[in-house]
Amino acid sequence: MEQQAKDFISRRGALALLGAAAVVRNAGAAEQAVMQPISLDHVNIRVADSTKTAQFYMGLFDTPVLRNPSLRAQPNSPPGEGYFLKFGDGYLVISPAFTEMPGLDHYSLGLRDYVKATLEAKLKDNGTPALARSGGDVWLGDLDGGLMQLRQPGGWARQTATPYQPPPRVGPALSPLSISRIGIKSADLARAGDFYRRLFGAEMASAASSGSRAFSVGDSVVQLVAAPGRGLDHIRIAIKDFTVEAATRVLRERGIAASAAARTVRITDPDGMRVELAAAG
Repeated sequence: MEQQAKDFISRRGALALLGAAAVVRNAGAAEQAVMQPISLDHVNIRVADSTKTAQFYMGLFDTPVLRNPSLRAQPNSPPGEGYFLKFGDGYLVISPAFTEMPGLDHYSLGLRDYVKATLEAKLKDNGTPALARSGGDVWLGDLDGGLMQLRQPGGWARQTATPYQPPPRVGPALSPLSISRIGIKSADLARAGDFYRRLFGAEMASAASSGSRAFSVGDSVVQLVAAPGRGLDHIRIAIKDFTVEAATRVLRERGIAASAAARTVRITDPDGMRVELAAAG
């Protein structure tokens, strides 16, 4: 009996040590991360016709909209008509594609304790130097040609665009809570995942079994998806009081084709980009 008690204590001690080691590893990953993203500030998609695509989204979502007649998606982009749709604390930006193909222009992360010079120095030391861009934000390219804009949180509050009144809606609209996930295509998932882990720290272990790698960004997720091509795989928008039946009904009333899978509803926007509608969390 005494030996059994000793064995139990030994096993318990070993488990405690393993748990402590895991905590240390996770803490170490957080400390070694180049940055600490705490929000998905916005996602900028470039489209063939910004007004047409904006009207598609405005007709579907009941949310504040801003418009900028001379938006530059990036500091070196030409100006064009852009729209901003508020999704919780973040927002979707719709800007002209000009000579490029429609798709993901960039996504923006809000960072804790953001200081541009400090972040640029850390990125350089990590072997991932920032791109040369003007302004107060840091721009960084990933291994698959994607582009991140790194900045202080709260980008919506700093917008200088003017409020825009959408056309009258027909029927009920969906109430967006956030852009809860952005999926990015990756040609080499292992290499891309390691790149992001060095930047963000610990990753979400649950994603590995689904053939992807994912990183928590505040209440949102940046997910790398093994897929051919490059750029955006999908955007997931969290909807208030979401049910598959209610979302499908709204889409059907607007003549928008949809499919349901795993408690999400999937649609395609006018430029062929995949959008998922789901509950929060």
